[in-house]
Amino acid sequence: MRRVSRFLDFVQGFTEYVLFFLVGAMVAIVFAQVIFRFVLRASLPWSEEASRYIMVWLSMLGAGIGLRRKGHIGVEALTMLFPPRLKRAVEVFGSLIAALFCGGLIFYGMRLLGVVSAQESPAMEISMALPYGALVVGGGLMLLYALESVALQLVGEGKAQ
Repeated sequence: MRRVSRFLDFVQGFTEYVLFFLVGAMVAIVFAQVIFRFVLRASLPWSEEASRYIMVWLSMLGAGIGLRRKGHIGVEALTMLFPPRLKRAVEVFGSLIAALFCGGLIFYGMRLLGVVSAQESPAMEISMALPYGALVVGGGLMLLYALESVALQLVGEGKAQ
């Protein structure tokens, strides 16, 4: 289990670097668009589309990181009253539900990729598979992290908060 967690630590670190790069790219693109529009009186036709697609990737990759760090919103008022074993069972059940949802996200994301891969975006003229691919990649990350959470809870290494 430690090897898997170390591998997922590497994946998380790499994902965080990608997120850092994407935020920087989005800031640069939006800043350039503002300069072009208000200073040079011309606009970049692709900037809005690029920043929108970057935001999609940021959201999906960031959701995976949030899942791993247990940073998503949750209501713990009831589970705080549970004994530790019941609390662990509820956490495992919640992680399994999250894994099931992520599996559906991957499955339907792949089906959607088959439909949109032949389409091109209006301004940048790239395959629409690129922005929609965030569903599959983000869903895959979240699935891995949800399954890791289940495994850690079952072997007793998970944090019962």
